[in-house]
Amino acid sequence: MSDTPLQRNGTATAPMSCEEAQLHKERLQALAEKRKRQAEIEDKRSQLDDLVLQLQHLKSKAMRERWLLQGMGVEEEEARRKQLEQDEEQGKRLEDMIHRLESEIGTLESEESQISAKEQVLRERLKETERSIEDLQKVQEHERL
Repeated sequence: MSDTPLQRNGTATAPMSCEEAQLHKERLQALAEKRKRQAEIEDKRSQLDDLVLQLQHLKSKAMRERWLLQGMGVEEEEARRKQLEQDEEQGKRLEDMIHRLESEIGTLESEESQISAKEQVLRERLKETERSIEDLQKVQEHERL
């Protein structure tokens, strides 16, 4: 192994301090967690879109059933009424699921926002650490001269 300094941003610098390495590690963890939340949000939104489409279909079906109920015989009407009630119950379940997913998406978006803020703080601390290391290197260079 050579004693040459590490390359960072195309310039030669001293090896990373323990603090800087820890900050990099924490930032990478935050970025991974943020990406995980984004994937979860994307998945929930896809589920939400599917549920909304199912609900729209069910509502239009129920509207059609109500229209068909007008002017029907008693036996046919009873069968259609039962189907209509089942569809309405399913519609309520879908609406509940939609509300739950919207709530979960809101929670995930809030978590993603907090992770982004944490990642921003870590990025700023890394910049400060890099600047302080550069300042120390300049002081050492001046002392050698």
